[in-house]
Amino acid sequence: MADEAENFVGRVKEVWATVKPHVVRIAPMVSNALKVIPHPWAQTAAVVIEKGLQALLALENSPILKKAEQAILWAAKTARHFREKFLTPDETKEAEQRQEDLQETMDAMQTEEQRQSIRFAVVINDYILVQTRIQSILEKDNLTDFNHYLRLRATQKLLKAAEKTLNTAQNINEITADDSFLLRVGSDLLAENPQLSDADAERLDQLIRRRFNGKSLIPFVFEEMICAWETKYQNMEAKWKMQNKHLASLQDDLMSLETKLEIEPLSSDEEQSLIELRQDVITESYQLKQKGKENRAMKSYVHAAEGFLQVLEKSEEQFEEEGRDYILDDVATVGRLLIDCAQNGKQWDELSVDEQSLITDYANIFAADSKQRNQDLIEAEVA
Repeated sequence: MADEAENFVGRVKEVWATVKPHVVRIAPMVSNALKVIPHPWAQTAAVVIEKGLQALLALENSPILKKAEQAILWAAKTARHFREKFLTPDETKEAEQRQEDLQETMDAMQTEEQRQSIRFAVVINDYILVQTRIQSILEKDNLTDFNHYLRLRATQKLLKAAEKTLNTAQNINEITADDSFLLRVGSDLLAENPQLSDADAERLDQLIRRRFNGKSLIPFVFEEMICAWETKYQNMEAKWKMQNKHLASLQDDLMSLETKLEIEPLSSDEEQSLIELRQDVITESYQLKQKGKENRAMKSYVHAAEGFLQVLEKSEEQFEEEGRDYILDDVATVGRLLIDCAQNGKQWDELSVDEQSLITDYANIFAADSKQRNQDLIEAEVA
């Protein structure tokens, strides 16, 4: 082993003597591109990247080196405005090829230190790819189903986590393999039929727990469903208020004509208006009553779902400490009912009295927590 190691070192020295001028030429190009990036980690990147290029040269793998050079220079230039960068279809193909090239380069690296030398380029490239794919889905409005929507929202949150790392890292070593993994998984989740291995799902769950205050994977996604339901409920309430205002206007007009009728005869046009107004008021009053009932049901779904979500987040011991372990008895039934009603469109009146009572109980218990979670999600999104 000692002889072989000595021979290997000798070969590296020979190769380095040949390629050193090349690295000396490339390193300043990377360094200059990084200097204008307004992120602290960029200032520590040049030396690390130079070491990585040297490692590739020592492996005598110039084709990979060439790809790595191009990818690093592209990432260094693009990192200045990565949040505003969206790719054209042709640029997307280039980024996908760059993704493969960078992975090939990573595979050729022998140590984590060497792989770290190009990780920022991997993360920048993947970030912009995911960002572009999200924009494409939103612009084309081609979400295939509610699960696709949930995966989109989860990916947006993963993207935000990666952005936070790029914005706050003080050293390039703070941009880790975890950041790259989150973006790769996010990109996979955007597919219509994503494939996530058990190992990746477990790793994703662990990362989400570390980066999102102990939150596990299922609540991380499920709370987006609750947020969507809350948005739906708010829209329903806004429509009810508009219709209620319109009904009040019709009732005022009706009262004016009926009052006038008591004093004097109406014209033929006014008589026709009176007939139409009476019918409109009856119709809209009924519709408003039905909408109000639907709104109250939706409100119950949203608040009850908070209880179901907390069961996913907390242990049985935590509920016992809170004196609310009775919540666990019916949680499976509540979860099934919520999905049936809020997602699949089952009507409140189709539920039995016991089922309605169960959802209402959960809604009353968790109403304040539900409102607080929704507010926290909105503030996090704005931030």
